[in-house]
Amino acid sequence: MNILMILENSFPPDERVENEINILISRGHTIFLACTTSESKFQIEECQNLTIFRFPISKLIYKSSALALLLPFYFWFWSRILLKIFKKYKIDIIHLHDLPLIKVVLKFSKRYNTKLVADYHENRPEIMKMYSHINDFPGKYLISIKKWQQYQLKYTPKVDRLILVTEEAKDYYVSNYHIDSKIITVLPNYVLLNRIRKYKTDDMFSPLIKNKFTVVYFGDTGLRRGTQTIINAADILRNDSNIHFLIIGKSKEQNKLEWEIKNRSLKNITLTGWIPVSEAIKYIHVSKVGLCPFLRNIHHDTTYANKMFQYMALGKPVIVSNCTSQSNFVKKESSGLIFEADNYKELSDCIIKLTNKQLYEELSRNALNCIEHKYNWENSGKRLTDMYSELIE
Repeated sequence: MNILMILENSFPPDERVENEINILISRGHTIFLACTTSESKFQIEECQNLTIFRFPISKLIYKSSALALLLPFYFWFWSRILLKIFKKYKIDIIHLHDLPLIKVVLKFSKRYNTKLVADYHENRPEIMKMYSHINDFPGKYLISIKKWQQYQLKYTPKVDRLILVTEEAKDYYVSNYHIDSKIITVLPNYVLLNRIRKYKTDDMFSPLIKNKFTVVYFGDTGLRRGTQTIINAADILRNDSNIHFLIIGKSKEQNKLEWEIKNRSLKNITLTGWIPVSEAIKYIHVSKVGLCPFLRNIHHDTTYANKMFQYMALGKPVIVSNCTSQSNFVKKESSGLIFEADNYKELSDCIIKLTNKQLYEELSRNALNCIEHKYNWENSGKRLTDMYSELIE
């Protein structure tokens, strides 16, 4: 089958998309991937059964995506792209990553009689509530989250298959969108063991990190991810010379974190900024505990961050906030500790508890075992191929 995947961002990096492409190709499918690029010229890359189309997109058009329901320039841009592809290639199935283009893609699905798979990495209207450019002027007057919610409610039930990342997300869409559970496939962001095992650690680390009980956070450092909670916990534990905090990543709010650390004169926390995943994995290797301290909202309650599985694949117990999906997982597998979101005192208490060697080793074993034997892409990827087999019968 010829499958057209549509990704609004650049590629790589996107491990979820890459994993899906690889397993579908291994089952004999041909993949066409339409994505964007910041480069000025259109690029096409062909490798075996994968063809990648990289379309240049201006900053103005890219930023207009949140306004697409009001000013459809972004929709027009993608309509021209898809028309070029459909005129040249025979497409059997469209696989759309995330919500915004669903209206556009549904038109092509009907026009060319193709099946449509919607793959929601996140609950876009819910996560939009936390975007600074939507809450600040002029975004809060121009961008209607309510209209995006109505948009998602109107068009999602029209797809042939829906892929979500957690069982909690499935329950949410069945209850609130009245979608038949039979068309939903749950495909979490589990790690590909072969990939994470190829990353090797080295001895080029500061003793500040390597020789202490280091707790690490890896990913977007926006405040909605609970990074302020990490800083507050570091402040409480500032006099414990054995504990160090490490935050890997960046965001538009990075300067706020830097200011907080400097203003409080905290010496027990290190910000690395953005570094490649291969380097970040090395830092996680030499750390002791992985953090997922997200603030609670509908999006965070119904999703997993793949960082949680990366931590555990490296044998690190996790400390997670009580967002529903991740706390349910940690309880089920006894792979870490749970604290109330935004409660930095509880977070600091959890860190202290994990310095107990016996508890630490028990949770570390549980974390590693559950990833190696159950929660990895090698096992879960079959859900995707099974879904496609049912779709084309």
